[in-house]
Amino acid sequence: MDLDYHYGTIYVLARWAKFGSENAHLIASSSQLVDDNFDSTPFSDEEEKKNIAAGVHVRYSCQNIWGNVTGKGNCEIWVPFHFLTGLEGETEDDRLVCKKHSELSQKLTERLLDTSLDDTHFPFRLGVGLHVLADTWAHQEFAGINNIINKVQNLIFATPGTFAGKIMDAVTSALVGKIPDNIMPLGHVAAVHCPDMPYLWWKSGERFTSGRKNWEEFLEASEEIFRLLQEVSCEEVTGLSDSQQETLLDCFKGIQSDDIDVRYRAWIDRIHENHFDFEDFDEGDATVEYSIPFIFDDVDFRRQFYDEINDHFDWVRSELEAHNIFILQSDPIY
Repeated sequence: MDLDYHYGTIYVLARWAKFGSENAHLIASSSQLVDDNFDSTPFSDEEEKKNIAAGVHVRYSCQNIWGNVTGKGNCEIWVPFHFLTGLEGETEDDRLVCKKHSELSQKLTERLLDTSLDDTHFPFRLGVGLHVLADTWAHQEFAGINNIINKVQNLIFATPGTFAGKIMDAVTSALVGKIPDNIMPLGHVAAVHCPDMPYLWWKSGERFTSGRKNWEEFLEASEEIFRLLQEVSCEEVTGLSDSQQETLLDCFKGIQSDDIDVRYRAWIDRIHENHFDFEDFDEGDATVEYSIPFIFDDVDFRRQFYDEINDHFDWVRSELEAHNIFILQSDPIY
């Protein structure tokens, strides 16, 4: 999932769950920041030193291009934060494949349901955890490792309102047929950006052979996340109303652009115009924008965000080790 979901949709769901605009902004910002929390200075340790001096224990939850190429710290990033392991199958590789409704995703839901509003960290815990949980729908059937299990053939995709899909012969040839045995696809790279675009229908020879409508997967994720947020905010757990479901589907299916910023802008414009009918719509809603400095330029917010990043990582590592999977290291990998 991209900025439009991890920030835009999460903000809307938090507001519908009766979180105020300020807390909804913190939750949604933390959710998206999981994708933007990468080493922006890979050839220097100065930024890390500044954080250490400020008492901030940095752990990256996304990878820059250099990191992906070198593979430095890949497992510590993709497995716990973007491709939560399903723990299904006979081999370790099989058990590392991300699954929605998996044993571990259910435990993550329970962990988030234990969040207390009395804890000042709660928006950061929810944001980080909801990013990972949401990605189990988008990234299901792929693993956060370089492995043959992520290979894709006969990739076809289409958008609502079109009759013919686009057969990705060039992509298939370049990314699948020509990949040497010692260079395996990471995550869903062989399916390009198909899993993350809400308006897309797609299929491949190995998975989703009958086709996958992303908007249905994203709506299912939204229903479960909304119920979770309602319970944490001590509201009656009703789930999404028919009207709310229709509004989300209209956004998922109707905002059609492969440009992430265009889709994000459409969500923000609708939020500003109270398209989502927040009962207590206020100035925060009318002006809200996602901004990395909102958290990173505030030392207290930055520290709380990284506390939750580290806590989530340690929790996943502990769960995997309980299943005899020892691929995550306890110390950050820079």
